[in-house]
Amino acid sequence: MIPAEIAGALILAVPALIAAWIALRRQGMALFLFAAALIVLGVGYLTLTGATADIARGLLPGLVPAG
Repeated sequence: MIPAEIAGALILAVPALIAAWIALRRQGMALFLFAAALIVLGVGYLTLTGATADIARGLLPGLVPAG
């Protein structure tokens, strides 16, 4: 079983990073890295507030432990 905080962070961060890469692939690496930094900052905030654990428990009820 994966910890709920990590599962929720992955659920949020991976699609956001893929979308940013697709949207910004022609704009240069610096803009993508800026977007990635903002995504990491946002996911970090959500992790600290406990929202990622709630998201993981809602989407993956059998794979993450109930807290």
